[in-house]
Amino acid sequence: MPPSMFEDSYHRSQASESGENGYIQPNFNHGLRIWWAFFWPSAIASGVLVFLANAWIYFSYEHSYVSGSLLRHFRTVAPYILSYTVAFFVMYYILRKNFRHFRIGLLSNFGGEGAQPLVPTFRRTALIWFNYSWRTLVIRLIVGFAAAIPLGMLAGLFTRVPVIQLVVNLLVGVGVDGAAGLFVIYNNILDEDIGDFRVALLPRRIPEVGKKIVLPVQPVPPQPPVAI
Repeated sequence: MPPSMFEDSYHRSQASESGENGYIQPNFNHGLRIWWAFFWPSAIASGVLVFLANAWIYFSYEHSYVSGSLLRHFRTVAPYILSYTVAFFVMYYILRKNFRHFRIGLLSNFGGEGAQPLVPTFRRTALIWFNYSWRTLVIRLIVGFAAAIPLGMLAGLFTRVPVIQLVVNLLVGVGVDGAAGLFVIYNNILDEDIGDFRVALLPRRIPEVGKKIVLPVQPVPPQPPVAI
């Protein structure tokens, strides 16, 4: 009996995770695992912090500790500040995390000849975090603009049931954020050059700093003929 499509996909995934020559070719399964490990801690931590921040705002407003205008401005920007701050520290954790069959590695020389694993410092984490943040923000703005009318019509169906309206808005927001994050991680982070290094996948037991990593040879583009 010939192997099914799912079995064939599984074997290809296992082969890509073998890490021959200290390099693993990223596939969608890798991107999905990394996204999930990044998304759920970020969502939970930022949600808790935003809830606490809102509780502090209401408490301060009721007791007149801070002016109402200042609290309104803080309430507007607080979710963004907290979510992006949490995302930075979760990103720092992900770059040092051991997944089941692989881990993320930062390679010198843009992954070229003689590439070596680099330590995921705060500066390098900030470069990856910034690249992730602005790309996901652009995608969310585009999707939000395109879906504004149908979402408004959908929310209008539940104007008399504010709880359902709130749940629908929350699910749509989480879905858009999750899809944008997965797309950026898989298409714009893994195996891409950021700053002066390349984000690659390495075996779980990462090679020691100073050990060369052998990446697949990139095809040399044809050169134009030289006039004699």
